[in-house]
Amino acid sequence: MNRACLIGLVGCRPRPVGPDGELGLLVLTQRDPQGERVDRHRVILGAGQAQDVGDFTPGATVYVEGHLARHGPHARVSVIAERAWAITTAPPPPQETPPRGTHASPREHRREGHARRVAIGTAGERLVWVRPTTVRPGPTPVRTSVPYPALRHGPPSAR
Repeated sequence: MNRACLIGLVGCRPRPVGPDGELGLLVLTQRDPQGERVDRHRVILGAGQAQDVGDFTPGATVYVEGHLARHGPHARVSVIAERAWAITTAPPPPQETPPRGTHASPREHRREGHARRVAIGTAGERLVWVRPTTVRPGPTPVRTSVPYPALRHGPPSAR
């Protein structure tokens, strides 16, 4: 049975992909729980689904149900949507605030993988995936043979 069900983030604005009024877009789904990688799925919306396209802005969470098939001049495999709708809208663009401080993080920490919207409000608006990374990695700590010298001779009451 050839069925595909996706829940993911819209990666780019829907655009015409065929002579029959079909629209295409990308849906990003997380491949692993750590957020290291995402999968990009080509989704083709039929001409009858044009009324719902206004909700498909980059960053919106959508549900797509359809089947896999080859589509277009290059015969790429795509999800041909039979039903698709927006679950949540895209978050509002961040408000511009004046910079404060140095904006440098004080210590090493892990930055999680996340989606970022770029070119907000333009025709080139899209979603990109930022991979997780370690911010401000420091030198590896040197371990000593006795981690707690105060406890080496026993508790203070035993002395």
